[in-house]
Amino acid sequence: MKLSRFNLLGRMLGAVALGALFTAPAVNAAEPFRYGVVEPKGDSGLIFTATKFGAKYGVDIKMVEFKSSTAPVKALISGDIDVFTVFPGGTLVAMSRGAGLKFVGCNWPGASYTLYGAADVKTMADLKGKSIGVSGPNSTPNLFAIEALRAKGMDPKDVIFANAGGGADRFRALAAGVVKATATTGEFEPEAAKRGMHILARAHDVTPNFSRNCIVTSDKVIATKRDQLIRFLAANMDGYDYALTHRDETIAYSRKLGELTADDPGPAAIYDEAVAQKAIDPLLAPRADKLQWIHDMLVRNGVLDAKRDVKAFIDDTPRQAALKIRKP
Repeated sequence: MKLSRFNLLGRMLGAVALGALFTAPAVNAAEPFRYGVVEPKGDSGLIFTATKFGAKYGVDIKMVEFKSSTAPVKALISGDIDVFTVFPGGTLVAMSRGAGLKFVGCNWPGASYTLYGAADVKTMADLKGKSIGVSGPNSTPNLFAIEALRAKGMDPKDVIFANAGGGADRFRALAAGVVKATATTGEFEPEAAKRGMHILARAHDVTPNFSRNCIVTSDKVIATKRDQLIRFLAANMDGYDYALTHRDETIAYSRKLGELTADDPGPAAIYDEAVAQKAIDPLLAPRADKLQWIHDMLVRNGVLDAKRDVKAFIDDTPRQAALKIRKP
């Protein structure tokens, strides 16, 4: 596995051995296949394990890290990466405006997000006039917070949305009292409980169609790097199968990648949540129903001006080909 910086936002992540998974042949890809991800958190072991299977399928997967969920879309359009995994919202906006991008799978179709409130914010109603930390307009935390507020009978106009950075940064902002609530992954729930914070909403309860991550590439990559893409998808399938059946190893890998302490409970919390909710699909099947819900949500929130059929934004043929080349 290789990693690189992107616009000085990434940081080098050391390769961590998962053990003797298989006897790997030499990688014969002509060039690295650049895989964009949002900064490693407690879930990183689940996502990054796929890179350990790249050699098995003759593809050199190079991880490229981003601070937000919007930057990978721009990087894919410009050709700086070959594929990325991220919340589908920003991608659907770009696709609806003519960008030559396609969903080629959904690795984390389950809803996995939490809205946390400060110790003195016990209910959604307590948020009126207060600030919620997000990572920018129309970002994953922003959209989830809006939908969660509405699900609980609140008007999003009654709160203040503040840009508070990435997931860990947002939680730190909440802990420091900079904001009164924030939306981020469920990995912070153990720490929130210690600090007397309150869980105001969970995505799988209030927004069950709010998919966490899907895999996106460009029409150009599909046309010019199809073989690498197919092998990349096969490696991901094996990676998720392995991660979901090797709990302790995957949790330890998440802690390593996220530079967390050995006793940090976050990686275990998000791993167990993903397993319990069956939030991850190792076969990466694209979920047109959930993608359509997200698209319609964007229209409802004024991000997009008209409804479209998201099936036009899905190309499942590379994944189908990947299923056929999988090795035991």
